[in-house]
Amino acid sequence: MNYYTHMLIGEAITDDNVNELVNKMQDHARDLPSLIRHSILAEEGGRMVVHVTDWPCRQDCLQYHASREYRQFIAASQYMLVGSYVVKFFQNKTERRTL
Repeated sequence: MNYYTHMLIGEAITDDNVNELVNKMQDHARDLPSLIRHSILAEEGGRMVVHVTDWPCRQDCLQYHASREYRQFIAASQYMLVGSYVVKFFQNKTERRTL
């Protein structure tokens, strides 16, 4: 079964902003409905931060992207970035297995 991935990519202005973005992303993802899982990646030796969220279906992924919570997160964190976020959507082909 396939699922859908929303990827949010940003470059922080300072090293302190990297940590602040990571904390905001953790708080933001904590209560998202329908979320399968999420990952936060911080570039080693750099300021790039990537937030990856996985959703059970395309509709849930797009609903999240259009949600008030998402827009509020973007507005609350935009000032920490060089430029704007880049957003990508993927149909995730990774096999899900129970370990």
